[in-house]
Amino acid sequence: MLKRKNSLKILDKTSKAKIIIKKLKKENKNIPIILVPTMGALHQGHLSLIKKAEKYNGIIIVSIFVNPIQFNDKNDLKNYPNTLRADIEKLKELGVDYLFLPTVKDIFNSSFQTTVSVNELQKFLCGKHRPGHFNGVSTIVLKLFNIINPDIAVFGRKDFQQLAIIKRMVIDLNLDIKILEGEIIREESGLALSSRNKLLTKKNYEIAQNIYQGLMFIRSEFKKGKKSSVQLKRLLVTFYQSKGIRNIEYINIVDRNSLIDSKTVRTGNIIAVAIKLGKIRLIDNLKF
Repeated sequence: MLKRKNSLKILDKTSKAKIIIKKLKKENKNIPIILVPTMGALHQGHLSLIKKAEKYNGIIIVSIFVNPIQFNDKNDLKNYPNTLRADIEKLKELGVDYLFLPTVKDIFNSSFQTTVSVNELQKFLCGKHRPGHFNGVSTIVLKLFNIINPDIAVFGRKDFQQLAIIKRMVIDLNLDIKILEGEIIREESGLALSSRNKLLTKKNYEIAQNIYQGLMFIRSEFKKGKKSSVQLKRLLVTFYQSKGIRNIEYINIVDRNSLIDSKTVRTGNIIAVAIKLGKIRLIDNLKF
């Protein structure tokens, strides 16, 4: 078993990262390179992905990069939490081997003009409401894959549309990378952990705890025999409104692979929601 080190090495340039990783692959031919991509502001959800990666006994590289081309709202980008010092300490405590910490200029030079588009899967859910968002996601993920050259990469299920898009990209572009899925990590109330939670007002934080409770309520109604997607979505709207949730961006019940809406709900379908509380947008999902 690979012994975890206590010293975190920081790779702050793409050129430096590629040289180091090429050397690592040459010297550790039977040890996988495992990438955990993040945008920082690390919480227990991110850390659970790292812990999942540890089980594969490889060299763990965590990236922190707030990707500007996946933000539709410049204010959202500007206000995205930055807790780099605390993040580094958390990575050290977990024994992560490397932190890839590039600058925006290093990743996207002034003449950058190429994007990656997974055409169909981005038409639904968040993609429908955030044009270009998933082009930005798939582009940065492919760039990270090309720079780090991982054998394994770990992504959480909270943004299951993102996960589906990355899986499709890996298949379509013949990338030799295994994608691992991490579970949604929740607070005791059920609220899905998110870097944006800390931006909520106290009142909206309390309201946000009802997002997951509503999903659980709808799943219980499904188990009681309600199969109509329209009926279940109406019930969830009523539930949310009763809890003070007014700004519902979407509620969709979809096939987990195609992301196409299901008229008749079946076991294995996903109910996904996007809610805005004040200026903060939160997403969550649950499998039937």
